[in-house]
Amino acid sequence: MKLENQNILILSNEPWGETWFSKHNYAWELSKNNKVYFINPPVPFSIANWFTKNINEISITNNLTVVTYKNYFPVQIEFLRKLNELLVFKNINRYLNSKKSSDLIFWTFDPLRLSAPELLNPKMVILHAVDKYRFTKPSEYILSKKANIILCVAEEIAEIYRNKNKNAHVIPHAIASDEIIEQKKQRGNKLRGVFVGNIDKRIDFDYTAHIIRNFPQVDFHFVGKIANECPSDLVFKQNFPNVIHHGEKPFKELKKFISDADFCILFKVDEVVGNKISSHKMLQYFAQGKPIFASHLTQYDDIKDLLYMSDDKEEMSKRFKDFIENGENDRLFFERINYAKKHSFENTISKIEKLI
Repeated sequence: MKLENQNILILSNEPWGETWFSKHNYAWELSKNNKVYFINPPVPFSIANWFTKNINEISITNNLTVVTYKNYFPVQIEFLRKLNELLVFKNINRYLNSKKSSDLIFWTFDPLRLSAPELLNPKMVILHAVDKYRFTKPSEYILSKKANIILCVAEEIAEIYRNKNKNAHVIPHAIASDEIIEQKKQRGNKLRGVFVGNIDKRIDFDYTAHIIRNFPQVDFHFVGKIANECPSDLVFKQNFPNVIHHGEKPFKELKKFISDADFCILFKVDEVVGNKISSHKMLQYFAQGKPIFASHLTQYDDIKDLLYMSDDKEEMSKRFKDFIENGENDRLFFERINYAKKHSFENTISKIEKLI
């Protein structure tokens, strides 16, 4: 099936905003040739929801609309969740009819809600698994059975789904072509590193602080929103003179911060399920050929020679010190760029079209 001139409903577990994840990038890229409705997480249940407009929309471009709906019931109890879905889908269906949008592709990145897509009579149901879910909710089983195809960003995730749906395939994270910048930065007298994206509980702040503390001659720039629940005091309240926090920035502006950096970092904790598999921001780093210092992420074992990857802080410190003093082989810059090109959205969408 060609992903052109289609009506696509993308269900997201992250709202539309400045910070983008895979689902936001897919919505943006697919909207270039299709009509896309990006469905935000719902407004939580409140009695007031029964007496106010249920569907709200914001037009991002002519082909991309962000839609927010409200829950009619609390969804923690299964029969109320299902009843809520009946009413929600009824409203979504009415909304889509008003837009003369039918023959939908239902493309969900959220296996925890809206598990009755058949109520929209879609021509295809795609479940896109970018995280390692644990099947603790009935909706996860329901959607994995109903999906016509399951796209998984890594084999470790695909193997979970294959005993529930044989049509599960590995489609790694993708990167927009305009994120690929083939211009190598010349090293200055003082090196600067960068981290882009949400600063939350997935980050290993102890590991990050260890590197910052041991290399005071290097500046570390952080671009992203600091989540309330994360132990970020380890980095951001110790008054490290070499830490600069730029706050949250629009996704399409992040490449400028990456371009200005001599290297990129990503240190992640083990405690969050599936946290040590892959990350979309790694492709943002590869897309500019940047040296990457990261904790061990299994998705990149096959290309571990293209980055500096270890869960051992002392080993990482030694490799970082060597990089500071001696630099690295120029060929790595070009090989990282080529890796990003291999996973461009053009190539990735082409692969998906062949599968569906």
